[in-house]
Formats: sequence, structure tokens, C-alpha cells
Amino acid sequence: MNQSSAVAHWRRVVAGCPPGSGELAAAQADLGAALLRRYQAGQAQEDLVESVTVLHTAIRAMAGSPLARDLNTPEGVDAVIAFADALMARAQVRGGPEDLDVAERFLQFAEDVSTDHENNAVLMLKTCQVYQARHEFDGSVDTLYRGIAHARMAARWVSDRHRPALHGVHAQALLKAYRLTGVEEYVDEAMELLEAVTTTGPNQDQNVIMMAQCLLARAGRTAHTADAERAVALLRGHVPQSDAIRFMAGQAIVTLFDRTGRSELLAQAWESFHSVLVSLPEQHPHHRAALGNLSTVALSAHRLTGDLAPLETAIGLQRRALALSVRGEANHARLMDGLGYSLRKLYDATQEPAPLEEAIALFRRADGALAERDPQRVATGLSLTQALRALYLRTGDRACLTEAAERALTAGRVESGAVPTRIEAYEKAAHALASLGRRPAATDAFAEGIALLPRIASRGRTRHDQYAGLGTSPALSAAAASCAVSAGQPERALELLERARGVLLNQRLTPGGELAALRRADEGLALEFQRMRRDFEAPAPDVPRPTTFGRDRETEWDTLLDTIRALPGLGDFLRPPDARRLLDQVTETVVIPVLSELRCDALILRDQRAEVLELDGLTQDDAAEQLRLLQEATAAAHDPNVNARARMRAQSYLTEVLGWLWRTLVGPVLDRLGAHGGDGPLPRVWWCPVGPTAFFPLHAAQAGPGESALDRVVSSYTPTVTALARLRGEPRAVGADSRSCVVAMRRTADGSGALPAAEREAAVAAGALPGAWVGMDEAATRQEVLERLAGSVYAHFACHAVADPQDPARGRLLVYDHQRAPLTVADVTELDLDAELVFLSACATSLAPAALADESLHLTGAFQLAGFRNVVGTLWEIDDAASLELTTAFYGSGLSADAPARALHAAVRGLRDRYPRTPSLWAAYIHSGG
Repeated sequence: MNQSSAVAHWRRVVAGCPPGSGELAAAQADLGAALLRRYQAGQAQEDLVESVTVLHTAIRAMAGSPLARDLNTPEGVDAVIAFADALMARAQVRGGPEDLDVAERFLQFAEDVSTDHENNAVLMLKTCQVYQARHEFDGSVDTLYRGIAHARMAARWVSDRHRPALHGVHAQALLKAYRLTGVEEYVDEAMELLEAVTTTGPNQDQNVIMMAQCLLARAGRTAHTADAERAVALLRGHVPQSDAIRFMAGQAIVTLFDRTGRSELLAQAWESFHSVLVSLPEQHPHHRAALGNLSTVALSAHRLTGDLAPLETAIGLQRRALALSVRGEANHARLMDGLGYSLRKLYDATQEPAPLEEAIALFRRADGALAERDPQRVATGLSLTQALRALYLRTGDRACLTEAAERALTAGRVESGAVPTRIEAYEKAAHALASLGRRPAATDAFAEGIALLPRIASRGRTRHDQYAGLGTSPALSAAAASCAVSAGQPERALELLERARGVLLNQRLTPGGELAALRRADEGLALEFQRMRRDFEAPAPDVPRPTTFGRDRETEWDTLLDTIRALPGLGDFLRPPDARRLLDQVTETVVIPVLSELRCDALILRDQRAEVLELDGLTQDDAAEQLRLLQEATAAAHDPNVNARARMRAQSYLTEVLGWLWRTLVGPVLDRLGAHGGDGPLPRVWWCPVGPTAFFPLHAAQAGPGESALDRVVSSYTPTVTALARLRGEPRAVGADSRSCVVAMRRTADGSGALPAAEREAAVAAGALPGAWVGMDEAATRQEVLERLAGSVYAHFACHAVADPQDPARGRLLVYDHQRAPLTVADVTELDLDAELVFLSACATSLAPAALADESLHLTGAFQLAGFRNVVGTLWEIDDAASLELTTAFYGSGLSADAPARALHAAVRGLRDRYPRTPSLWAAYIHSGG
């Protein structure tokens, strides 16, 4: 029987029932349910209006029976359920929650009069759905929590017949909570619920769709493709019983395209959405959604090809979807946002003002229509900000820039939004405020964005996700510091730099004296702190994701820190130090080069104050070009396939880069410091490079006799000032029974070049270091080396090393069994040592991905994290024979407290004096740490 036939049948039944009888109320309930089903199929408004009226009449009659017994039946419960569904549909059409208040009251009344646990479970299940519908209006996570509570109560009494429906509704509420909060356990629990039921028919479609939605939601917060691929495979492997499954498949394919860029996926997504479009009437919500998703595919094709035709197609589809949309329904604002975005793209391509003006109007309307806590407000506000800035650049109207800043700040403060997008919104606000000359306000905006960075690196996220999140804003720290300097706030600049850089480093930094103080105050909390810090390390991306993490790791960690900070004297435990406290702690001279689009400066810390040296001859663009030359020159200098003339040319380019470094940065800094060299001991300087300056050999800058960093100061490096303060403030660990670990690989299994000098280098190191164990070739396995390191105060490695730009934690030292058991950055950082010195005589151990330069995600940084106070590393590939010469000179200087930095300085300077025209041989070596 089709929907219209069913309505006609129940009209006849109603007409034949005696007035006031129980049979009439039951027949009216069936008529109301049939009208609702016909509305859901055809979206005819008159069916919905009549359904609500008829069901309301039937329920009032049932409730009027003695003790409301007619309502305390399966038929009565079905009537209330249908009435609630009709009210939820009418609330969506009307664009307000008033009907949901009515639905909730009727459901509660039916539950109160019910004496059957099964009926109660069904009513609670429907109440959960009502709360989810209410959430579409108020955007409150508390509303979802109330719905989830009803689903949990219903689970106690639900029958096997209704369990699939309960799990689906419960999972949907958990998924919404995950989208709003980002708490992993919600989406994992939702997937557990869905995997626990087996359904057939259309309900199986719904279960598969929900599972795919969970996977795609999780994929939306990660940098890897596994969840998106699993969603596509799940949907492709399912025989659809409805159009909804094809619709979901299209969305999954679009997500996978966004991650992989595989052009063939666009055609597949288009086919899925088009099949839905042609099968549904225009009034159906999925018809509008299909139009919107087809426009997304067309927009992706425009981005892929640059052609205007797909963009114009996208705009046409979005206009049609918006015209069919009902103002106030959930997707109406999103459709306006989508059309606005496409029109903004059209403006970018054509520079015609009309599309931009229309886009701004649409973004404003969309933003006004979204609930206060709707995550979409972040993206919409950001789009409006960018469009307003484009209009400002076109017209010069400062009012546009003022509104852009306000809109961006508002978007950044939507707590339910994706954290990287919120940070971007704060960045846009700060840049707009800076352009308006409001530098203190711009600095505050940057600070709000920086405060969110620890959430990107929150415990429980995979390494890949942490890296991807932190890599989205590589210039944030420099821009924030430059803005603070322009505002006359150099100490604020220092604070922002410390909080925006080394985010992962700060998670792992051994608290040193703070941990000792915690042990004295509460041994149990100290043990819990160490356990949690170890257990909450981010899982590797290639480890299968568990079904559930069982907890919100970041919240649990914050709770522990709050408990510790409540102890007497530990109020600042692991807090980022403010500038004043940091300047009081650091007695050394620290130079922080800061390059941004706004300005270039060196922030100099000395004598417990921060001063600014403006670097007039330095620009960000020049630095980018010189970095390119540096990387090309150092690669060519050690390339066996490059001829002698090309190698000589590479050395010449490298010499020019060192000269540029001296003229624009290092020379002016040393002049300001009054470091002019001389016969006595040279002063020490710690370089704390920001962003791309981390790849330059600042210690080796030179332009001629007397104009050389090597002749004026002893240079060291530190990833952050906080790290230096901790290292310099900790006691030394050297004792009479100290042990050392020396590793040498003359031959490497993967065919890397032989290192004939490695054996002699190891002998030199072993002769200078106390209690040395020497692992040569096959003796140097990953497990053996890690065990030896665990008990060592000193270490030396003479081997090959490899950086991994995709996963920095998989950068590795090539020990004997590295092909099956690599000794990685991640392995080293898991060590917890109290050690003095490691010398990494290996290639490019200080090389990190450009977007993560501020995180020190390389072997040099790993050994510092592991507990070595002094680390000798390299910026690029090194020469085997030159390394032996430098190592011999280094260990010949002794191992006293200040010796590692001065010993390396003397060794590098000696090598420079012997090979002045070949800087690739000596400029790569750096000292990092205390």
C-alpha cells in the first residue's frame, strides 16, 4: 500500500468509528502517522499540518481515559512517538524550538503514566531525539548531554527489537557531541554502539551511514587518510536499500579527494550525488543537499584545473539549492555560506566587484542565522573576514577592515569550532588590527590564538595529527612577536615566542627541580605525574587506533596539573614562565632572530632585560631566497654525481650565504653586544632561532678577517629560552663511575656510503670518555644501543642518519639493524636520562620540516629531550674524514663544565682555518644545550 492509499484507508476507518470511542482515537493516531509518512516522502506542508492536528486530538482522547490507560499501551506510545516526530518536523519548518517544548512535555507525560519498562525505553529514546533536534537551535553541548543521558537510561530496559534504533540514536548524539567538543571517546563509543548491532533493510542503510559519518568526522580532525578510506570502502561494500547510502558515499569520496587529490574521485562523487538528485522530488531535503554537494564537486574541479566553467556550475547549483531551501532549516545558513564562498572565488578569478559584494551579504546572513555555538560559525566568520579584507584592498574603506577584525575575533571565540580554524581566525584578526595601527589589540589577538596551540598537540592525538595541526601556522610565533615589538612590548614578545614554539617540546621537558619539589610535597602525585606523562604520549600513526581511548586525555592531564598546582609552593608547576621570571632565571646572553612580513628584529636577552635590535637590512623574502641557496649548495657539495667545478661553485654560494648572514643579522647583533673578539676567552652567546632561521649556521657567519662569528663569540643553540633555563639550572650528573656509549658503523646495510674513518673516530671518543662501551657494526643493534644509552652519561655516534620530512619522529640513526628495527627520534625521546654530552657525528641531525622548524623535531632535539645537557649535531651532510679531524680536536680539549661548547668552537675554527674555501666541511656542526 502506497502512502496516499494508506491515508485514504485510515480516513475511511476514522469516518466509520463512533464519536468519543477508544476505537476512534486509535484510528486517528494511525491516520496521523500515515499523514506524517506521506509528508516525509513528499514534503507537502498540508500533510504535516493535518498530521499534527489529528495526532494531538487522538492523544488528548487517550489521555482522557481513566488513569490515562489508553495511553499506557503500545498503541498509545506509538501515537505519542508519531506526535513527537511530527512536532520535530514542524519545528524544522518553522525554524524555532517551540514545538519541541510541546513534544518533550507529551513524552514526559506518557512516560509518567507508563507502567511498562519497554514502553519507557522507547519514550526515552524519542526524548533523546528531541534533545538532538533542540541542539540544532541552541547549539549547546549540555542539550546533547541531556539527550545522551536519556539514551543511557533507555539502554537498561530496551528490547532486542528496539536496540538497533536505540544504538543508532545514541550514536548520533555522541557523534554530535564529538563534533562540538573534539573528545575522542565520544566518536569511539558511537562506533562501538553501531558495531554491536546487526540490522537488515533500510535500517541497515542507516547503520552503515552512521558508521561512515563517524569515520568521516574523525577524518576531519586528522591529517591521515585511513578513516576516509575506510568510510569509502564501507559504503562501496554495502548494497544500498535507499538513496541516503549513495548520498553518503558521495560525501566520503569528496573527503578522500580532499586528502589525496586523486582527480578520478571527483567523477565518482558527482555520479553518486547526481543519482540521488534525479531520484528525489525538489521539495525533499536530500534534493537540496545533493545540489549543494554537487556544487562542492564542481568547486573542487575548479580548484584542480583553474577553469571558470566548473566554478560557474557550482554557483548555479548553489543558487538553485538556496532557492529551494526553507529559511530557518538547519542547512539554510550553510547553503548561503557555500554560495558566498564560490562567489568570493569568482571575484578572485575575475576581480569583478559584484560577486564580492554579494558574497559579503550572504556571509553576513549566514552568520546571523547560525546558532551561537554552531561550529560552522568559525568557518563562516573566517570567510566573511577574508571577503571584507578583499573589499578593503579594493576600496580602501577602513570600515571594512574594522568589521573584518571584529568578525574574525568573534569566529575565533566560538569554542565548538575546529582549533586550527580558530587559530587562523585569530591570526586574520591580528593582521587586520595591525593594518589599522592597533598594535596592542593585534598582539592580544595573536595571544588568544597562541593559547590554543596546546590543544592541537593534545595528548591522545596521533603524531601525524599533532604535526599537521602545528604545521598549519608556521609563521604565527614570529608574527606575534613582531607585533608585540611594534607595540613597544619586547617582554610580551618573549612570552609569545615561548608559548608558540616548542609546544611538543614543552610537553616532554623534564621538569627537573620542579619534579624534585613535587616529590618532596607529595610522592604519590609525583609518581602519577610521571606515569601519566609516559602513558599519554601520542600514539604512532601506524599503530591501529583502539576502539576507545576510555578517557579525554587532555582534560585528565589538566586536572592532574590543577591538583599539583594546588599544593603549597607549586602554583607555577610546568606553567610557561612569564617574561620577568624567565629573564631572572636566564643569566646568559640569548639572541632570538625574529623574521616576519611586518619587520625583522633580533630580540636580545642579557642583564635580566630584553632589548630589540631592528635589522634594517634583512627581509623575510631575502631570507627565503638565501635558504634556498644554502640548501642547494650544501646538497651539491656532497653529491657524488656532481663534478668538481659544480662542487667548487657550491662552496662559493655557501660562502656568499655566510656573508649575507653576517651583514644582515649576525654582524649587527655582535656589534650591539660589543663582542669584537680579542686574545682572552671569548664570550658565549646562545642563538634561539625562530622559523626559517633555524636552518642557518648563525655560528659560522663571516664576511672577512675580523668579521666572523667564530672569531668573536662561542656560539650555542637552544630551541627555546625555557629549555635553556631548565638545562642551565640543573645539577651536573658526572661521577667517578660514569659510563659512555660509543657507536660506529663502518658499513651500513642499506648501501649508504662506507665510513672508513668511523672506527678511528670511535677510538678517539672511547679514549676520552669514561667507562666507554663501543658498539661497532653488528654489535650496534637498536636494542643494545638503547640499553647502553639508558645507563650512560656520555655518548658518541659515528654513523649515517636520515631525516623523515613526513613523520619527523621517524628520523633515525642507521644502526646495524635499522632496516627492521630503526633507532628513531621517537625512541630517543622516550629515554629519561640525567646525562651530560652526546656527539652526533652523522648527517643532518638538526634538520626538521620547514613547517615545524620551531618544534625541534630532529635527532639533536630528541637527545636534548632525552636528558643530555649538551648535544653536538649537524645542519647538513658531513664529510667522513673531516669529521674524524674535528672529533679528534674536540675530545682533545677535555670535558669540564663549559667545555663542550668551547671545544666544538675551537675544533670548528681550526677546521675553518685549514679549509677556509670549503665551508661545507666545518659550518654544519652546532652545539645545542647548556
